[in-house]
Amino acid sequence: MAARALAEVSIHPEALTDLLTVPARVRDQAIRYLDRLARGEVRGPLLEDHPSRQLSAARKIYLDEQNLFRLVYMERRAAAHPRHLQAIHVIAIGERRELAVYESAARRLRPTPRGLPPRFQAALAAASRSPGEARTARAAAAAHGTATPRVVSAAPAARRP
Repeated sequence: MAARALAEVSIHPEALTDLLTVPARVRDQAIRYLDRLARGEVRGPLLEDHPSRQLSAARKIYLDEQNLFRLVYMERRAAAHPRHLQAIHVIAIGERRELAVYESAARRLRPTPRGLPPRFQAALAAASRSPGEARTARAAAAAHGTATPRVVSAAPAARRP
């Protein structure tokens, strides 16, 4: 039997900080899940939009038995073969209490001048206009493999002379 190709894994710089600051048992579980996500062995449920958070293109993984900690991520699938997982991008890792992990994820996904690739900004902008447009934008982004942002730089972009 041929080995299944691993999906590319990227992590938002702030999510890396999240990973380093959660309790060790949660960190270990998150690392195990990252391996399983990359192998396509697990897939978390889709999140729903909220008036202050557009996260319906993101998914969540529960990281402990009490369901206190979550890993929020997005996935990119091949346009020609939607079952083929190409990449996952970790957006946030943290506590669910007071929706903290979801607030962090939403903040990190908000379009900023230097934040997200333009094609991803367009999908998020459409998602914020109407539920119907949001579904269409998510479907188009997934079909074209644009639903996963690249790692966002934590440093300001270099100024051009």
